[in-house]
Amino acid sequence: MKEQSIQRKHMNVYVFGSEAPDIKTMPDYDQHEGRVIHRDPVTVERPAAKPKADIFSIVLILFTFAAVMVVGIIYLNLNFQSTYLSKSVVKLQSEVVELQKSNAATEEQLEDGVNLKAIYKKATKELGMKPIRQSQIVTYQRRTSNEIRQYGEIPVN
Repeated sequence: MKEQSIQRKHMNVYVFGSEAPDIKTMPDYDQHEGRVIHRDPVTVERPAAKPKADIFSIVLILFTFAAVMVVGIIYLNLNFQSTYLSKSVVKLQSEVVELQKSNAATEEQLEDGVNLKAIYKKATKELGMKPIRQSQIVTYQRRTSNEIRQYGEIPVN
C-alpha cells in the first residue's frame, strides 16, 4: 500500500526526458520536483471606461457635416446653372447663325429683284420726277487746312 501511495505521488509529478511513467496523466503545475509552487493571484487592471462623447464634439461634427452638405448643394446648383447657361448660349448662337443666313438670303433676293430701269421708268412717268440738269449740280472745293476757327469763348470750367 505504501508503494501505491508513493507511486500515486510520483504519477502527478512531471518528469523530464523519456522516463515519464504515464503519458496520459496531466502534470500538476503546483508541484515541481517535490516542491510546492505557490502562485499569487494576478490582478488585471481593466482599462478605464471610455468617456462618453461630449456634446461639443457632436455639435461640431454635425455642423461640419451640414456645412459640407450646404457647400455641396451650392456647388451642384452652380454647376447646373453653368451647364444650363452654356447650353443656352449655344442655342442662341445657333439661332443667330440661322438668322444671319436668313437675312443674307433675303438681302440677295432684294438685290436680285431690283431693276434700275423699272425704277427709273416709275420715277419719271408715274411720280413725275425729271432727270437732273447740269445747272443744278453745285461743286465746291475742300480746303486742306489744319487750323480751327473759334467763334466764341470756351468756358473755363
